[in-house]
Amino acid sequence: MDKELNMLTDKLGTSTTTSYTNSYKRLRTLLGVTDKRKPIKKLSVDFIIEKIGNVENPNTAHSVFVIFKKIFPYDKHKEKMDILDQTIRKEKRELQIKKNGVLKSTIPTYAEVNTAVKNETNPKKYITSFLMLKVNTRNQDIALIDLHKEIDDESKLDKTRNHLIINGTKVIFIRNKYKTVKKYGVKRNVIMVKKFALMVNELLKDNSSIPLYSTKTGGRLPLQSVGSYLRKYVVLGLNEGVIMKIVLRYIDDRGSYSELRRVSNNRGTSISVLLSEYDITNVAITPSENITQEVEQEQDVTQEIDIKNED
Repeated sequence: MDKELNMLTDKLGTSTTTSYTNSYKRLRTLLGVTDKRKPIKKLSVDFIIEKIGNVENPNTAHSVFVIFKKIFPYDKHKEKMDILDQTIRKEKRELQIKKNGVLKSTIPTYAEVNTAVKNETNPKKYITSFLMLKVNTRNQDIALIDLHKEIDDESKLDKTRNHLIINGTKVIFIRNKYKTVKKYGVKRNVIMVKKFALMVNELLKDNSSIPLYSTKTGGRLPLQSVGSYLRKYVVLGLNEGVIMKIVLRYIDDRGSYSELRRVSNNRGTSISVLLSEYDITNVAITPSENITQEVEQEQDVTQEIDIKNED
């Protein structure tokens, strides 16, 4: 078991390793493999496909299918894997459409969230909500942030952390650690909102550098639980995923493909993934005819991103 699991998680980031480990254990349970010495690879591919195909929740089915596909050679089992993959994707989409129908009638509008952010007086809540709404960041991006007064040499910053650096009335946001950094490289945003700088300064007080979030003992937040922890610091009781859905609905209403590209760039997520995972208007993967190519720049956040290994 350990050897097979280590093969799956070798060279992966912390969050992905945790996700793969949980899915691997879930697959072993599904297949009834209780002997820790017995690898999944010893089982019949047809048996595994049948078991995964009978999983009711398509999201669970997808998570264990990903593990199955990494254990067995795709070229050898391409036809069977593709059929199962297409079935799971179809069921996932149908479930998502059903959930989206409920969400569309219950979640607030972009304008309502934007107003709540503008009126927020708690510095941590304001910074967290602003970054999720305007810079489209994930929970873990925010949990790893350090705040800094103006600094002379950015090269000395901790490369395992993300950074908000005061620069007059502007704030430089450097992301060294986020989900897809290996694909898109370090991201850098310039936030030109006076209140944002004031809130960062309010937290810093007389300190030159502090973490935005830490445990009661001063340690770093455990990344596995940042979602539930940060939720109390997001306006209107929302969370990162719901805010992304609100942003995507707002973009669809405006019909601007340039804004969709900007969000994709900010988040480090392909447009196809954004639309399949977060678009509650149920549009197709390709932009609709309502999406235009007009260039409509965001006025309070600009991007200065050095992307490495861009596909």
